[in-house]
Amino acid sequence: MLSGTKRGFAVLALCLVAGCQKTAADPCAPPTPWNPPGAKPGQPAAELSLCLKDQAYADRNVTAPVQAVATGVVVQCEVEVDRFEGSVGASLGPGSDDARKAADAAAVQQATAAVTQYRQCPARQP
Repeated sequence: MLSGTKRGFAVLALCLVAGCQKTAADPCAPPTPWNPPGAKPGQPAAELSLCLKDQAYADRNVTAPVQAVATGVVVQCEVEVDRFEGSVGASLGPGSDDARKAADAAAVQQATAAVTQYRQCPARQP
């Protein structure tokens, strides 16, 4: 059995952990930056996915139609990820034109979902 002080610390630790988990699950919380300091290239698909969420959050107050914002988010992220990776076309990866079109369509779909999600959040503030 825990003493009073140890029990208090245990309860505090549980509350902090539970609070962190609640914040991480908050659909309106800002996403983790896709390119934190010290990040190294090498995972363009994962970087693109994180960038799409990050850029959608940044553009959540743009008053253009969702599809237009999502397309802009994809273009911005493809350029940023390509620059980070140090090669042109890194975010889409190698492959046929059909594979690239499919990857681009999937990116637009993911960006559309992210823009839609962040626009539904109350008090959309920059």
